[in-house]
Amino acid sequence: MQRVVVRNSQVQIPTMSKLFAGLALAAAGFFAAQGIVPMIPAGTDGAEELPLIMASFGLMFGWRVVGVRPGRRWVDACNDGLRGAIYLLAATFAFLGTIQMFKLAVRMRYDDVLSAITDVAGQGIGIGLASLSLQPILTLGIGAMLAGVLSEYGHRRFGR
Repeated sequence: MQRVVVRNSQVQIPTMSKLFAGLALAAAGFFAAQGIVPMIPAGTDGAEELPLIMASFGLMFGWRVVGVRPGRRWVDACNDGLRGAIYLLAATFAFLGTIQMFKLAVRMRYDDVLSAITDVAGQGIGIGLASLSLQPILTLGIGAMLAGVLSEYGHRRFGR
């Protein structure tokens, strides 16, 4: 006899908690990027568009990470928000590292493909370490916790 497997399709259903979390984390990413832009090393491609990049990643991770599991305690919602902020920073700096790698690859700075691909992590970590200070981290952290709280509020106020 065959087994019937039912997929949990709640991830794909749009809810108010996902909308609130996505918009709040996008706003937090946008305002944190305003503090990161002046500290990015000169010559980094994508620095001018960083607020838009972080806002779009914030919308995606707010929808897919923060707003997925509502209906729990407020502390768990704050933790989900902080987890989304960590994903947001990692994805943003990986994206900027990839842009820098392509810039250097066009200038023929790499000997082979493997060295170019491994340099993505190095470029992203270098940009991240050079650009993060206390003000953007606090802005993103407080905004991410607010995104988690708003996600929980949206779930409790408007339901699924």
